[in-house]
Amino acid sequence: MNTIRFRTRRSFIPAMHSITKLMMLTTVQLLLNNNLSRYSNHMKLNCLGITLFALMMALPGFAKDKRGKQAMKIISYNIEYGMRADTTAGKTIFSTWMRNQDPDIVCLQEANKFTQKSLEALAASYGHPYAVLQKEKGFPTAITSKYPIVNIMKVENNMWHGFVMGTINGYHIISLHLSPHRYESRQLDIDLILETIRQNGPFEKWLIMGDFNSVSPVDAGKYADGRLADRLRKEEEKRPALKNLVNGEIDYSVHQRILDFGFIDSARLDKNFSEKNFGARIDFIYISPDLKSAFTGGNFIIDDFTKKYSDHRPVYMTWEK
Repeated sequence: MNTIRFRTRRSFIPAMHSITKLMMLTTVQLLLNNNLSRYSNHMKLNCLGITLFALMMALPGFAKDKRGKQAMKIISYNIEYGMRADTTAGKTIFSTWMRNQDPDIVCLQEANKFTQKSLEALAASYGHPYAVLQKEKGFPTAITSKYPIVNIMKVENNMWHGFVMGTINGYHIISLHLSPHRYESRQLDIDLILETIRQNGPFEKWLIMGDFNSVSPVDAGKYADGRLADRLRKEEEKRPALKNLVNGEIDYSVHQRILDFGFIDSARLDKNFSEKNFGARIDFIYISPDLKSAFTGGNFIIDDFTKKYSDHRPVYMTWEK
């Protein structure tokens, strides 16, 4: 297995778990003891308080690292036609992989053939009690989460595939999927998304991610050999309806608009980022500038599962809340 691992300060500290278990067992024994009456009210209240504190510390939302900060992890994944490569009932292979990754939030693209109910069932199978599906036809995007998803917006009109937006623990999350065929459509879609962000409060705690079906100018050096442009040109010759080149050149306009808006390409913040890990990079996680200092790691996830079960590699990011 060739999983790329980066700095991820996951915060379930073994010592706290041991203390938590001891406190809970001791308190339960006291509360169930037939001679409970011999304990003073003061001691009973202390036991109850200790138990509540221990339970709170055991909950994911209260997990902290050694500096008192909560570690967060998000994954963006185009699962190719609704993870059709996983033919098990309930997509158990995918679910097991996701449980092992243990993300707090997941953004999906190509959640094809899912309904809201079936997405909820899938999300629950990997520990996410909250899920939102953008639509129940075509190529939907989706968000699942360990925490409540509020202020939900589902947009399909005037877009190729559309996007879904929600707020989780104060973070504004967008899962998007842009056109694979026409640069004009991608430009229109990203303009609508950026305007939506502009009109929804201060430019803070924003994360936009998904399948952009376009490449970024920050990776331009990788495409300088002309092979990508040649491939796109040949595709357009075979299928005249395709318009991914602009006057025969690679279109960087979508990502340039995102960068000009002020967003940061999170993967480029990781010291282990390498252009060797991708051919043409079209899956991204962008963050607002205020999250740069909270960033702790992120890149593609490459392992035996992701090499087989989709034509895209998932992207992850971790940060401190």
